[in-house]
Amino acid sequence: MTGFFLRPSGSDLLHGFEMAHSPDRRAQQRKAGAITHATRWLPAALALLVMAGCASRQLPAPPAATATTASTDDSRATPQVHRAWRFDEDGIGFDNQLPAARLSGVERLGDGLYRIDIAPETHPVNPSPWYGLRIRSDAPRALDLRFSYPHGYRHRYTPKLSRDGRDWREADAQAFEVDADGNARLRLQLDAGELRVFAQPPFLPGDFEAWSTRVAAQVGAQPHAFGHSVQGRPLQAFEFGADGDAPLLLVVGRQHPPENTGTQALMGFVETLAADTPQARAFRSKVRVLVAPLLNPDGVVEGHWRGNANGVDINRDWGPFAQPETRALRDLLAARGIGPGRVAFAIDFHSTFRDVFYTVAEDPSRAPGGVLHGWMAAMQARFDIEEKPSVARSPVFKNWAFCRLGAPAVTYEVGDTTPAGELHEVARHAAHSLMPLLADPPAVPAAPACPSFAGG
Repeated sequence: MTGFFLRPSGSDLLHGFEMAHSPDRRAQQRKAGAITHATRWLPAALALLVMAGCASRQLPAPPAATATTASTDDSRATPQVHRAWRFDEDGIGFDNQLPAARLSGVERLGDGLYRIDIAPETHPVNPSPWYGLRIRSDAPRALDLRFSYPHGYRHRYTPKLSRDGRDWREADAQAFEVDADGNARLRLQLDAGELRVFAQPPFLPGDFEAWSTRVAAQVGAQPHAFGHSVQGRPLQAFEFGADGDAPLLLVVGRQHPPENTGTQALMGFVETLAADTPQARAFRSKVRVLVAPLLNPDGVVEGHWRGNANGVDINRDWGPFAQPETRALRDLLAARGIGPGRVAFAIDFHSTFRDVFYTVAEDPSRAPGGVLHGWMAAMQARFDIEEKPSVARSPVFKNWAFCRLGAPAVTYEVGDTTPAGELHEVARHAAHSLMPLLADPPAVPAAPACPSFAGG
């Protein structure tokens, strides 16, 4: 196996490294489009992984149930069995006993040839086939892995490899291939010891907490729990900026477990708002910011493709409010008296196959003179930003924020393979462009009727 290496990303905002990619891999990505996807990890992700001690972590048991822990009686999810597979004839072992791992079965097909089975938490599910496993080898040897998914799901994420859970590299173009049917094959030359193979370098609740604590401290704040997940993990937020009845910028993220590039963009966006710059200080004197960066901690830790511990896509629960994660944020806002007329803007960070901003077609702020119109104009003046408006029907966060809070709302989607430097440049510009619009905004209208909205 070739050595692990990192190179400076050039980002002064988050201080660290992005994963290096070979020219051959870049060419393969351009040709393969949606079939093969790779992610470059931003500096803070790797720095925080070091801080959190990923190399030594074993899969933690879910926190003990509390009064706020939700019942799983109606769960749609099939719990993953955490176990190890040992093959003495090859001196090889596999396991899924790490946080964020996802491995359902292993079958030996021949000398050094194995099929690894990856099943989602429920079916049908969005095609975001997350996987994660650890390989232990008694001695150096070659290994050939075939990825297998049920129900016709296709491989999506190019493998990321690490010996210690801190330093990651993308699988070499010569070692990894995906055929036209979405079947993936990974050839490895193992050293003695362990190797982690993940869809993306895991970014876990402890990493979110460390990042939130650091950023909040810069503006004299600290994270606080506003609720608990199905398995009892704390849902954390932090707030900064103006006090009292100031207009609110609401920032949420990681509703879907695999969506790491969306997290990277959220981090760059929020750090720009919290920076010690004249623009950011002036903004914070007029606007309050509430950040909930991780709404689905159970899904992240369990290695889910889409859902929470109940197997529910919580970004389809902003109206039913059947899940504790969505209820908790709704109730936090209600307890603070934050309703129609208070939320100046709402933004929800995600990842998908390409960069795209989903907006609400009925939103009057999309018209000239409106906040959303001004923001999109500023973004499109510098970047090739695709805006895709749709009628507010489904109970996703942006539709709920618009229909029930009256807020201009955006689902900010980042491509799986968008380079770290590029996604951070866009995220920083997004924050710089939005701050003056919200610091001196037009009047926030009352929540519209939204006759088509299916949420509550």
